[in-house]
Amino acid sequence: MSQVLHRVRRPGPLVAISLAYLVAAAGIMIWRGISVSPDYLLFLLIPVALLSGRFLGFLRDWVPFVVIFLGWEAMRGIADKTGFTPHVRDLADIETAIFGGHLPTAVLQQALNVGTLGRVLAYASTVVYFCHFVFPLAVGMILWLVDRVQFVRFTTALMGMALVAFVIFLLVPTAPPWYAEQRGVISGFQKIIGTTLPSAVSPYYTGLNPNPVAAFPSLHAAFPFLGFLALRPVYPRASWLAFAWCVAVWFGVVFLGEHYVVDVIAGVILAALSWLVMMRVAVPRVRVLQSRDPAAATTETAVA
Repeated sequence: MSQVLHRVRRPGPLVAISLAYLVAAAGIMIWRGISVSPDYLLFLLIPVALLSGRFLGFLRDWVPFVVIFLGWEAMRGIADKTGFTPHVRDLADIETAIFGGHLPTAVLQQALNVGTLGRVLAYASTVVYFCHFVFPLAVGMILWLVDRVQFVRFTTALMGMALVAFVIFLLVPTAPPWYAEQRGVISGFQKIIGTTLPSAVSPYYTGLNPNPVAAFPSLHAAFPFLGFLALRPVYPRASWLAFAWCVAVWFGVVFLGEHYVVDVIAGVILAALSWLVMMRVAVPRVRVLQSRDPAAATTETAVA
C-alpha cells in the first residue's frame, strides 16, 4: 500500500510522459501548419485523462474551463467593433521615449534578423508565438495531475485575468507594432509572422472575428508568467524552466513585431496582480480554492 500511496502522491513519471506527449503532438501540429488552439488541445489531453484513471474528473474539470475559454475567444472579436479609435501612435511614442528614441523591435531585427541567425530566430520565435495556448494548457495539465486545488486556482486566475484584459481591449483598443508600421507610423522593421511557418486555424476559429488591436496588455506575456507563478509552489526548482520560457516569449513577441516592450511589461504586471488577488483575496474566502487537510487526503488515497 505504501508503494501505491507513493505513486499516487508523486506522479512524476506520468507528468513526464504526458508532457512529452503534449510537446510532441504540438510540435507535429506546428510543423504541419495546424494551429494548436484550445479546442484541439482538449482532445489531445484525452489520452492523458485515460492514462491517469480520472477520465470523469477530467470531464468535470477541463470541459467547462475550455468551453469558457473558447467563449472568451469569441468575445474578443467584438473589441474592435465598438467604434473606439485604436491607439496606434500613443504606444509607439511611449516605447521610443522609454528607450531613448529607439524602437526595440527595429533594433533587434536590424541586429539579429540577418542571414542564418535571423532565419533561425524568426522560426524559433514563431514556434514560441504559436505555443500561446500550448504552454498554459500544459501547465494546467501538470497541475491537474499533481495538485487539483492548484489547478483550479490557476485556471480561475487565468480566466479572471483574461476577462480583465478583454475589458481593456474593449475600452482601450491598442495596435501592435506591425499594425503601426503598416500605417506608416513607425518604420525600420518588418512583420515576420507570415514569412515563416504557415498556420491553418481550426473550424471553430475560422468563424471568429480576429482582433488586431488587442496589444496592451500582452496576454502572450501574461499567460506564461501566470503559469510560472502557479508552478512555483509545486515545483520550486523545475518552475524556473517555465520562467526561461517566459523570457523566450517576451523576446519573441518583441522581435517579431507583435508587441511593444510596454505591452510585455503590462502583461507581466497583470499576471502578477491576478495571482496576488487569487492567493490573498480569493483563496482565504472560497473553500474550493483551499487545500484539503493532508491527513484526510492521505486517508482517501489509501481507501482508493
